Amino acid sequence: MKLDLDSIFESQTILDKTVQTKHGVSYSRVYEELKLALFVELGELANEVRCFKFWSIKGPSEKGVILEEYVDGIHFICSLSIAKNASHDFFIPDKIELLNKADLTICFNKLFSRMPSLNDAVGINNWFKDYLMLGYHLGFTYDDIYKAYFAKNQINFKRQEENY
Repeated sequence: MKLDLDSIFESQTILDKTVQTKHGVSYSRVYEELKLALFVELGELANEVRCFKFWSIKGPSEKGVILEEYVDGIHFICSLSIAKNASHDFFIPDKIELLNKADLTICFNKLFSRMPSLNDAVGINNWFKDYLMLGYHLGFTYDDIYKAYFAKNQINFKRQEENY
C-alpha cells in the first residue's frame, strides 16, 4: 500500500519553519542535532518497547506511550527528509506481522547501525521506510500513526508558543 505522508510533511515543514525563525537556525546549522535527537528518540522508543530487556519480566509500556515515542521519531525523520529534499513516497506491504522480542531487537539494532546513512536523501529514505516498518511491526496502523503525529504536532506548536 502507498502511504500518503503529504499532510504530515506539510505540517512538519510549518513546524520546522516556526522553530527555525524563533531560534534563528536553519536545517544546515542544526542537522547534526536533528540526527542526535532522532537517535535519542529511537532509544526512548526501544526503552518503552523493552524488547531488549532480557533481564526483566516487566512487559512493554502501554500502546499509547509507545505510539507517542514512535511519532516523536517521525517528527525528526521528517525534518531530516525535508532538509535533504528526500522523497516521501513509501510503499508498505499490505500484510505485516507483529514481531517477537528478538526480531524487534534486531529491527532496533538495524536502525541504530544505519544512523550514519542519514546524510543523504537515499539513506534517509531507506531509514525512514525501515522506521515505518518498525511501527507496523509494533502493531500501529497508518491511521494510528497519522492521528498520533498530529496530536503531538499540536503539542509541539504549543511548546513553541510557551517558550519550551
